[in-house]
Amino acid sequence: MNYTLKELQTRVAALIEQQGEDSVCAAWIYTGEDVIKYDEDGDAIRQPKELSDAVINSLDDYDYIYQVIDEAIEQELDWKTEGVCQMSQNF
Repeated sequence: MNYTLKELQTRVAALIEQQGEDSVCAAWIYTGEDVIKYDEDGDAIRQPKELSDAVINSLDDYDYIYQVIDEAIEQELDWKTEGVCQMSQNF
């Protein structure tokens, strides 16, 4: 899922409207500024906008990123709900 910053702003505004501005969320945002290479001295070299845009747009091809996040949510949910069930059984 790639959006422009403007599109992302619109989506966030809609989420705030639906869920409230104090709702917890997790987000990873990468922009063209994150598409860098390092030279032999360790200095960051920004890449041209067209290349950066192409790299960011290609991230959708990496489905396993979404799979790992889904698995992490499922695992955390299992841990948290098992803990709640065990605590409620003690009372």
